[in-house]
Amino acid sequence: MEVIELDGIGDVRVLRSANIKYLSVRMAPGKGIWVNVPYGVSRRQTEKFLMDNLEWIIRKKESMEVYEKSSGPELKIGSEVKTKFHLFRIESTDAPNPSYRKEQKTITLSIPRRMEPVRVEMLTRRFLVDIYKMECRRYLPGRVDFWAGKCGFHYGRLRFRDNVSRWGSCSFRNDISLNIKLMKLPDEIIDYVILHELCHTVEKNHSEAFWKLVGRFCPDYVRLRKSLRSYNAGI
Repeated sequence: MEVIELDGIGDVRVLRSANIKYLSVRMAPGKGIWVNVPYGVSRRQTEKFLMDNLEWIIRKKESMEVYEKSSGPELKIGSEVKTKFHLFRIESTDAPNPSYRKEQKTITLSIPRRMEPVRVEMLTRRFLVDIYKMECRRYLPGRVDFWAGKCGFHYGRLRFRDNVSRWGSCSFRNDISLNIKLMKLPDEIIDYVILHELCHTVEKNHSEAFWKLVGRFCPDYVRLRKSLRSYNAGI
């Protein structure tokens, strides 16, 4: 396959097809970067197109890398995942059934060698979710109580959910739900999400009054809110 190397980017694959009508750059997590090129467009023209759009490509590549990082590594035999409180290791075993062991801060999941890769991924992802559940129950209640007490908020029940998009929510009864995958995020962003939901116990929508309240207790919320968009709730 034809490849063009760009400074600061690396290899960009060239895809030519009769169905392609115009030059365009595409990228996707786990698939890298490629440029769609119509027949009749030369390599020199393609290189110029890429250089003309280099700043855009760099920005999008950085966003994609953040997405890949926040989505988590490929979960397979031999992988290691650093969670907030543990090192999660995946190893192979000759035993017929999966098993796990915990040694101080290391949790090791042993997978039968002959298990199909699809089943390996399903099992390891489910196990990682269980680790996040365990860690969020250990960490998040204390942070919620800390900020509620410091800022004078009162909330109802605290729940944890395995959501695919929302990081948190607050009901009209002031019950707060937090995504277990908050445990993937830096502490300061976790605190921002908690404060965001606690502010909803007073202001139920995203009005000007709501953001003013958020800014009162979290002056740096604009930066943290922007940083939060770089993460996703996938595993």
